[in-house]
Amino acid sequence: MLDIQHLRLITTIAEAGNLARAARALGMGQPNLTRALAAIETNLRAPLFERDRRGVLPTDMCRAVLAEAEPILRRIDRLNGQLGAIRGGQDEELVIAAGPYVAECLGLAAMAWMVALHPAVRLRLATANWAEVPRIVREREAALGVVSIADLGEPPDLLVERLRPHPGIFLMRPGHPLAALPRPGMIDLMAWPIICPGRVPHLHQGPMATARAAAVASGRAHKAYPAVVVEQPHLALRLVAQSDAITIASHLVAAQAIASGQLVAVPLHEPWMRGEWGIIRLRGHRSSEAEDVFLHHLREADRAGEQAAPGFFAAIGVALSLPAG
Repeated sequence: MLDIQHLRLITTIAEAGNLARAARALGMGQPNLTRALAAIETNLRAPLFERDRRGVLPTDMCRAVLAEAEPILRRIDRLNGQLGAIRGGQDEELVIAAGPYVAECLGLAAMAWMVALHPAVRLRLATANWAEVPRIVREREAALGVVSIADLGEPPDLLVERLRPHPGIFLMRPGHPLAALPRPGMIDLMAWPIICPGRVPHLHQGPMATARAAAVASGRAHKAYPAVVVEQPHLALRLVAQSDAITIASHLVAAQAIASGQLVAVPLHEPWMRGEWGIIRLRGHRSSEAEDVFLHHLREADRAGEQAAPGFFAAIGVALSLPAG
């Protein structure tokens, strides 16, 4: 009575919770999807979804189908992957949405492992401002998102897995006037040109705004704030190396620039100077084997980053300040 395509159609509608979103995910027009669903319901002689103003809800009949469909589709996906590997082909694409900072800090490490160990999977990295990543996941343009979750809250339609906090440090070029100060404070830093992304999490906004106001009141602050808006960390670091601007970056990004002598750390660290990142997925989303493997490598990169932080700060001679609790 039901074939594999029927099961995929039903599970996609259930995951989307909305026929328009399901149609986009399936690559078909909504009228065609509505007709296909009606034909399945006629064949089963029972409705699969209840319609309301917000979308669709599974009926008892649909829940019975979904309970059996998930393991069947997972086995089919696994078989297709194995057949593709035998043929030497590539049958699976994994799209990951990520904010640029977490992409460079953790995402690239996980992707490097995927390229080396799972050559049958094509990876596509969709970088966007962290505030846009949830929309990309909701629209099913990516299977999962890796993003700053400091301002995300607890959205009811998303599963949020918190990663470890990763401390950051302000960076400047060698010979910067700040280097002459024995113990620079935040007011000293905010007097200089600041490079930051277009959307700064509230965790960072408060301390930076307070120090900026004090620097302005002192009459010695750079006029434009921020001086430069840059979304990609590697571009921000290159600009810092060529100017008197400063920027904050995770220790995972800063380490190489400092080790090469391109940049030096400002000898100041406060508890708010950290990245709070996480993994987001749609509730009810049926993850593929490639997703599960990528997430394993991402969690390993996250764990390794946490372990590297104390050694990094000890090497640059800066006391690491951890948040209370």
